[in-house]
Amino acid sequence: MPPLPLIEPNTALFLDFDGTLADLAPRPDLVQVEPQLVGTLRALHTCLDGALAIVSGRPVDELDYFLQPLRLPAAGVHGAEFRHGAESIVRPPAPGIGPLLPKLEALVLKHPGLQLERKSVAVAIHYRQVPELEPLVRAAVADVLRDAVGLDALPGKMVIEIKPAGVDKGGAIATFMRSAPFAGRMPLFAGDDVTDEAGFTVVRELGGVGLLVGQRATAASVSVPAPAVLREWLHRSAHALTHLMARREDPSDPLSPPSPAREKPL
Repeated sequence: MPPLPLIEPNTALFLDFDGTLADLAPRPDLVQVEPQLVGTLRALHTCLDGALAIVSGRPVDELDYFLQPLRLPAAGVHGAEFRHGAESIVRPPAPGIGPLLPKLEALVLKHPGLQLERKSVAVAIHYRQVPELEPLVRAAVADVLRDAVGLDALPGKMVIEIKPAGVDKGGAIATFMRSAPFAGRMPLFAGDDVTDEAGFTVVRELGGVGLLVGQRATAASVSVPAPAVLREWLHRSAHALTHLMARREDPSDPLSPPSPAREKPL
């Protein structure tokens, strides 16, 4: 794959969270956020005139917790939750997860290495600590979905999620790209999981760049080996963009170009 350039001022930046911004952990609640990351995301949000969004399988409330005090534009639960700027979170009607829970809870009780994660409009079964149980988990999910309406399964890294049908990260990115401050910019989406492939496909169709964290067959056009490398790229990009913005806004700098009209950040 070609080398990864720094983020340009006309980028619409979309970032997955787990396995991309933050290293994966044995359980979702054990994830740690690098202290420098929040400041870098704040700087990028400012330099890109607000055109930065987190697109994750986590609920938006959890993203806010890990990235506090930031409240960035975000799509949670793979696009089932949506927040543009600081507006309230928009969620679809509950798709009827409740009737599926007893069987899933019984499975987790029988196999302590499994973890059941309930979300606002979805539920996930993690088997990272017992990968040999993947066939059992897949069979259980297929069984509970046999008569379910409006739900589908989404396999990921050591997890299978049951979520509202018809929503994915690609659709979330496309929605962002239809309105300011994202519209008219070049989309760039960074993600690590197979659940991010829909996002990679959409940004490619829009003339943008998909960035895979890891190594595997993918629709992404560039890659980095690990989240730490992606974070370092974000830090360097934020530094370069902040420096460029300062030069543009300093009228005493003879090399600074005329300041373009800037939209107010969200």
